[in-house]
Amino acid sequence: MTWLSDLEADLRAKEDRTDALDELLQISFSGDDAEREQASWCLAKMAQNKCQDMRVLSILVSMAGISPAVDENVAWGLGELAGVGIGDDSSFAIVKGLMRSGSDSLRATAAWAAGRYRHRMGVSDAESDGLLESLAADPSPLVSMAAGFALRGE
Repeated sequence: MTWLSDLEADLRAKEDRTDALDELLQISFSGDDAEREQASWCLAKMAQNKCQDMRVLSILVSMAGISPAVDENVAWGLGELAGVGIGDDSSFAIVKGLMRSGSDSLRATAAWAAGRYRHRMGVSDAESDGLLESLAADPSPLVSMAAGFALRGE
């Protein structure tokens, strides 16, 4: 875990750590729950730091469904990648699926990510539009606000 903590600190400092992608891939398959959560955070932070290495997308997609905490990082990372025009049908499908989560925080993050696909990449469909419209009326203020932003393009 020390290596992951050091990597996290480097990423917070906006250092380029694409050299760590092979190790993050290994952790995504063989790490324990805490390591996978931290690895998914590191991948999402790489995306936020505008890393355009396609391996970030591939690893994030492979990590979907591990746990709610990892899924929230996956949604965050996929939304960040969509912001720089990186994404595909499988990553968009993951975001749509995560908008159905029982977790308010995860639904909100996924709605935000869907908005990034919609407005930055021009990717949406009737299903995602319907999900965003229903989430705009969600009883959670966090979810309804994120979905409203996603629909308006804010």
